[in-house]
Amino acid sequence: LQPPDTGLFPLFIGNKGSKPDFGNARISLGAMGDSFYEYLLKVWLQGGKKEDNYRRMYDKAMDGVHKYLVQEQPGVLTYIAEMNNGRINRKMDHLSCFMGGTLALRAYTNPDGLNSDRAQRDLRLGKALAYTCYQMYAQSNTGIAPEYVRFSDKNDLQLSKHAPYYILRPEAAETFFILHTLTGDPTYREWGWEIFQAIEHHCKTDIGYASLVDVNNPEAGQNDKMESFFLAETLKYLFLLQDPDTELDLEERVFNTEAHPLRLLHLIQ
Repeated sequence: LQPPDTGLFPLFIGNKGSKPDFGNARISLGAMGDSFYEYLLKVWLQGGKKEDNYRRMYDKAMDGVHKYLVQEQPGVLTYIAEMNNGRINRKMDHLSCFMGGTLALRAYTNPDGLNSDRAQRDLRLGKALAYTCYQMYAQSNTGIAPEYVRFSDKNDLQLSKHAPYYILRPEAAETFFILHTLTGDPTYREWGWEIFQAIEHHCKTDIGYASLVDVNNPEAGQNDKMESFFLAETLKYLFLLQDPDTELDLEERVFNTEAHPLRLLHLIQ
C-alpha cells in the first residue's frame, strides 16, 4: 500500500482483491485509529530513536493532523475533528484525548530541539487539546466526560446525546500526567484531582467502580460494568499524576497504549 499523501491513514484495509487497498476514506484519531499513530512515535522512542522511518511517518501524520483535522479559532476550544471522504465531522472522541500528551512528547523529543518551530507548534496544540479534554469533564453535570462530544461551527462544545455514557476511560488522565511530567505545570495535577474526585463520587461502588449511563444526568445511574483499563490505565495515570516521588522517568521508559511502562531497549540488560 502506498502511504497517503496526507500522512493520515483510513481506518480499514481491504484484502478482497488481487492486492490490499484502503477499505474506506474515514480518518479518525479516536476509536479504531488512535493506537496506530501513538505507536509510530513510541516505537521510535523505545528503539533508541534509531528507526527513523517511524519518526518520519509520525511527523508526516501530525503535519496532516495540523493541516486537515485541527479546528481552532481565537478564544474558543481547539479540537481534532474526524474526516470522511474529505468532509469534516465536528466530533471528538474521549479516546482522542491521548493526543495532548503524545504531541507534547513529540515536541520534547523533536530532533531539531524543543525550541524549534515544529516542536513549539506541537506543544501549543497539546496544551490546547488538554484544556479541551478538561472542559469535556468540567461542562457536564457530574464532572465526568462522555464517550465523545460534538462542536458547533463556532467550536462550542456540545455533550453528545447519542453517547452520553462514561466507561472509565483514561486518555485525559494520560495527557495530564505526561504534560505535568514534562512541563511541571501544577494545573494538570489539579485537573486530574478534580476528575478523580468526580469518579469517586459518581462511579465508586461497594466492590469496585462502575460505568455511568449518562454523565449529564446523575440520576440515570450506573452500568454494572468495570473495564480492565480502568485499573491498568485510568487509576495508574491519576495516581502517578499525584505522586511527587515516582521513579518512572519518561527519558528511560515508554508507556504503551495500555499504560505499561516499558524500558527503552538499549537500557535492558
